Amino acid sequence: MSCVGRHSVINTGATIDHECRIGDNVFVQPGAHLAGKVQVADDALIGIGANVFENRSIGRGAVVGGGALVRHDVAEEQVVVGVPARPLALQR
Repeated sequence: MSCVGRHSVINTGATIDHECRIGDNVFVQPGAHLAGKVQVADDALIGIGANVFENRSIGRGAVVGGGALVRHDVAEEQVVVGVPARPLALQR
């Protein structure tokens, strides 16, 4: 059984498969797909049309860009984009 935390949004057309855990304040945008046993920590965002492979972990405050294909765990506060998903180099 999957579990969705408080104040989280699973948007239109998104799928959350078996044994997933979605933390508090998570936003799963339209058309995103999470395979089984995915763990999404609090305050994370899964972009429109993104796909997350089974048994992956998305860290607290992480952002998965739209259309990304997540094959590896995403660290806390990390932003990943692309196919396959890779960390976005943010310029300061």
